[in-house]
Amino acid sequence: MNKFLITVALLYGTYWYASNRFNFSDTLVYAHKHQYSNWAPAIDYYVGVVYFQRSQPGKAQEALTQLVTDHSTGPYTAKGLQLLAAAAQENKDFDVARQTLQRFIEEFPDHKERPVAEKRLEIIKFK
Repeated sequence: MNKFLITVALLYGTYWYASNRFNFSDTLVYAHKHQYSNWAPAIDYYVGVVYFQRSQPGKAQEALTQLVTDHSTGPYTAKGLQLLAAAAQENKDFDVARQTLQRFIEEFPDHKERPVAEKRLEIIKFK
């Protein structure tokens, strides 16, 4: 029981220190400065995911735009394009949403999510 309480206290202390010492948005600046590192695309993507899940589509769009701009190809590109389109659509930035979905369809013609992207593009085509 003591080990459990010590572990919980350490985790909470780490969380408290990090949340008071670091600003989450600084993560994107750090990733952009080190964009040639192999971990930078993952940071851009997951920061975008966190912002999107927090219902902050503007910040999600910023993070995911950085991902697809700094890293035009890679393991996070397809997922990043889809989430970027969703964030842009939430922001009512329909031009970016259309362009992003079109890019996804062109660059990933055999992707299993292509039919979903095509339907979403059809829905926002004239917005």
